[in-house]
Amino acid sequence: MTKRVRFFAISAALMLSAAACGPRFQSPQAQPDTFETVSVLGGTPSTVPSASTTSTTKTQLVRRLIGSRSDRGFKVTGGTITIGGLFPLSGGLSSIGTPAAQGAQAWFRYVNDHGGIEGKKIKFIPCDDRADDTQSTVCAKRLVEEEGIFAMGPSFTPFSETVVSQLDSEGVPWIGWDGINKPGFSKSTVVTVGAAIEPMAHALVPYWYRQIEKETGIAPKKIGAVTLDVGPAGTYITVAKKYLCPKLGCTIVKDQRVNYQTTEYGTICRSMQNEKVDTVWIVTDPASAIKLFTFCREIGYKPRVGFLGQHGIVLDLTLKQSGPFANGTMANSAVVPDTEKIPPVNEMKSIMRTYYPDVSFGYWNTLAFASARMFTDLVGDVLRSGKELNRQTLLEAAAGHVSYDCHGLCKDVNLTPPMSQSGGNHWVWIVKAQNGHWVKVAGPLDAYQSETWPCPGRPCA
Repeated sequence: MTKRVRFFAISAALMLSAAACGPRFQSPQAQPDTFETVSVLGGTPSTVPSASTTSTTKTQLVRRLIGSRSDRGFKVTGGTITIGGLFPLSGGLSSIGTPAAQGAQAWFRYVNDHGGIEGKKIKFIPCDDRADDTQSTVCAKRLVEEEGIFAMGPSFTPFSETVVSQLDSEGVPWIGWDGINKPGFSKSTVVTVGAAIEPMAHALVPYWYRQIEKETGIAPKKIGAVTLDVGPAGTYITVAKKYLCPKLGCTIVKDQRVNYQTTEYGTICRSMQNEKVDTVWIVTDPASAIKLFTFCREIGYKPRVGFLGQHGIVLDLTLKQSGPFANGTMANSAVVPDTEKIPPVNEMKSIMRTYYPDVSFGYWNTLAFASARMFTDLVGDVLRSGKELNRQTLLEAAAGHVSYDCHGLCKDVNLTPPMSQSGGNHWVWIVKAQNGHWVKVAGPLDAYQSETWPCPGRPCA
């Protein structure tokens, strides 16, 4: 590998990190947030929908599932609702964590600036877990024990598997979980509009496979994967090996694991070239994807049918740093792509840009924005019903939404916990990289109707 190529890739990663941090948190109305201190953010009654009727059956179900753990006298009695959030705001995944934090904060600020939720303001406390398992646990402990959060709110952390169990044992609801790790979907204290990796994989890969087969006349048989060495990314490969490829007729011939410090992407590109793979499946964070694109471009290598991606790289930042070489890369999203010119997307972008003019749009901040709005919807449901706002009534409000649409940003999500039983979110959009943007090419697709889904028409819980 030449020094010039090495320098180019490392520079790309550094530019990505710089673009994702610092200045983007500058609001035109306030000083930049310091993520280890309290940020008071907020919402408007006019933008929170009217409450849905919670059925007696659903209420009884939730009470039976959560028991008394989430009702330890923890109720909101004053004018402020304190919630926490976990984000990697520094380190290798800050390019995802920063836009996600911006998406959540933008909605909460907007709500507070317009009067709050039935007069109550949101105090949102993000904690930087640096994409580190130990720090995720430390952050969660601090938010619960020191900050006294009512609930965990919109977050992104690759170690939510650890934190889900930690919060569940304390009876702390996670309303606005990132929704990428499977264990949270089986917990009765977790509510998310995100989709688990399993349905996203079952929607993406069969669609992509059949499209390539149709367009080229030759099905892609050999897949090479570049996989970030964290649990959620590995789940994609596990699902592909167990369900997708046996059904479709493909094979994962090489699974190259990488971490945030990996730089030998030229060697990785050449190894994929030597294996004569039909595609390289990028199951990484944006910075790692940029390095892969950069080095493969430098050695002049592109697989027969180009690259395949997944939700982890769906940020415009990825494409702007990678250039036209990334064009044609297909990936998935559990929310409406931000390039859709429809009122819900236009509203979201307007609100985000009010507080973060230089925000980089993509899957993660759309998901965080929709999650934050879901949180305020559920709080509004409880307050307008005349019930006491406590952890149990918050979860009961979630059980009243069996077809939640994120105000146009998601489709038919059953919020009833545990979501592995109710079905949660199994609708997926397919996007393709085109001239610096992720553009919708299909969807929403119902993963439960996929040719590879092992439990046709229903969750496999």
